[in-house]
Amino acid sequence: MWWWRSSRMSRPEGSDDAFDAYLAQRSGPVVRALLLTGTAGYALFAAVGELTGVSQVPLWLRFGMVLPLLAVALGTLRARTARALGLLGLVVVALLEIGIFINGYTRPQGAAWILPAYIIVPIASSPIWLFRRDFILAMLVCCLFGPLPVLWLMHVDSWELLQYTTYMAVAAAVSSVLYGHLVRLVSDHYQLEQRLRQLAFVDGLTGLASRQRFLEQARALLQASSATGAALAALYLDADHFKRLNDQHSHAAGDVALGIIGDTLRQHLRPSDVVGRIGGEEFAILLPGADEENACATAERLRAAVAASRGAATALSISVGVAVRRDETTLEALLARADAALAVAKRNGRNRVERAP
Repeated sequence: MWWWRSSRMSRPEGSDDAFDAYLAQRSGPVVRALLLTGTAGYALFAAVGELTGVSQVPLWLRFGMVLPLLAVALGTLRARTARALGLLGLVVVALLEIGIFINGYTRPQGAAWILPAYIIVPIASSPIWLFRRDFILAMLVCCLFGPLPVLWLMHVDSWELLQYTTYMAVAAAVSSVLYGHLVRLVSDHYQLEQRLRQLAFVDGLTGLASRQRFLEQARALLQASSATGAALAALYLDADHFKRLNDQHSHAAGDVALGIIGDTLRQHLRPSDVVGRIGGEEFAILLPGADEENACATAERLRAAVAASRGAATALSISVGVAVRRDETTLEALLARADAALAVAKRNGRNRVERAP
């Protein structure tokens, strides 16, 4: 069935922890509200039962179930993963099933008093389950764990058994549809957010960090460098004669050239380095732990790699300015020194590396 296939909750490969945290953040308030509502509903159920009938089960035992229900529901405040929320939900459902049995056992109304409550639980709890395993366990608990002792000990007749079976089958089907739709909605929303984040953080032409994302990461690196005194270098790059490339070979050729430069930079930088496209044909890189000698060596390696690249409409080259952090406390000041060195490289013939004084 389509809703069952959709309930497999697709997630990007290698992002289980991030997806789990996303589910906990987005669904935590809803799960918490439902569990607290279930606790309040049980308290009301027990109170109405006390006012409308006689039970041989002590009053303290019937109302005593409220305390563990409330404790587990409040435990969701400390849950940080969707798995933990699902486990707490299962505990609450099991406690509700036990509590319903305690409140209905030995009542003169018999099973007719409590069987409707058993049917409500699976439908009301369906938004809690974010994983198929949790949903299956919950349905088993709702359909079998609670009602079976009632059906066995209270000696219901065949007509009541048929009623229960029919209504519970409908409840399970409704719960399955609600669960499947919810899971599909959450999964689609997560994937949409991931795509939007990708658009915001990644430059579409080069695959490098966007300007905004680069500035965020670079400021964090600069702050860490200022706090620890660790070395930090900035490179400012510019594709040589890029306007001429666009004019002579079309903007599509310019886009290809930017993609080649982006690929080359990624291939020749460390995972700890931060690189982004600042705008147009300009790129910036921060090299944590690099002194001036290492930074200039990295810049020269990048320059040579771009010059040796293939696939563009014409030969590519870049000019690079290098600046090592001295007493700069702002990213703008450090990049300005690297940009000034880049201007010197372009004045001196391009396709070269210059260091800031």
